[in-house]
Amino acid sequence: MSNSQRLSSEQRARLERLGEQGVLSREQVAAVLDELDRERGAAWGSRTAVWEVLGYIGGALVLGGAVLLVGMYWEDLAVPARVGLLVAATLALVGAGLVMVGGPRALRAFGEAEPSARSRIVSALVALASCTAALAVASGVDVLESLAASVTGLLVALLGYVVVGGLPVLLVAVGFSVGVVAAAVAEWFDSSSPAHTTGLVALGTLWTALAVLGVVRHRRPVLGAGVLIALAGAQYAVGLGPSWVGYGLTLLIGLLCFGGYLVERAVVLLALGVLAVTVAVPEAVWDWTGGALGGPVVVLLVGVVFLAASALGLRLRRRAPASDQR
Repeated sequence: MSNSQRLSSEQRARLERLGEQGVLSREQVAAVLDELDRERGAAWGSRTAVWEVLGYIGGALVLGGAVLLVGMYWEDLAVPARVGLLVAATLALVGAGLVMVGGPRALRAFGEAEPSARSRIVSALVALASCTAALAVASGVDVLESLAASVTGLLVALLGYVVVGGLPVLLVAVGFSVGVVAAAVAEWFDSSSPAHTTGLVALGTLWTALAVLGVVRHRRPVLGAGVLIALAGAQYAVGLGPSWVGYGLTLLIGLLCFGGYLVERAVVLLALGVLAVTVAVPEAVWDWTGGALGGPVVVLLVGVVFLAASALGLRLRRRAPASDQR
């Protein structure tokens, strides 16, 4: 037993004697003991955080080491050696995650458990493994490298999310899904094609729908990611022309965010709605005036839009129940 544990036991015994002697009431004794227990819990939580950080650092070093090895000796290594290194790194990350889980038999119960430091580490390791797996495929194929790598990373990340859950691997899956759309459009369509906008808006809508329907456990982060992807697609259209399609889509997405906030009460929707309106309105004014407005006027206009969006957001927040304003 450590000194801190003995000290805690002595404190407990002394407090209980003071309660028996009537110096302190039983309620006071209980309150002090609860405070001491809370301090020990905080100390234990800080120690857990240290191990969690070490897990993240270890996983990042494995990924960084694999990338450095391949980068430094890329020309000297044969293709099988390149792929082998990256596959080994992937297996090491997955193996470390399995050890933390408690073995393959514990995977099902682990995926259904409440989030914890261990689940976050395992999810991060699987997310990193999906990255090394994507790099391995990119190193081993000669055609459609970006598309093949993105598809591989997406499949590994989605499988990891189904098995172990966790927000890190889910966000990596979202990122790889963007990579799949971008690589596919770049491969089969011209850079001026509206397929870029269509693909990203459709992808963002898909992730948003999955969040709204509750298919994913981390609803609000995925909800925000889906809206951001759709906004990126809408803004891509601004540079292609006609620009009204881009800022029109952006404004529409912003208005949908405001409408969704009235139902979902997710602050991320309110924030992204403000962002969309703030971006779309100056773009529309610039287009309608043919760029006649100077820079200071546009800055002033942006400020007015911010104030108007803020007023609208505060009005919506006042309508939300207190339990939802978080």
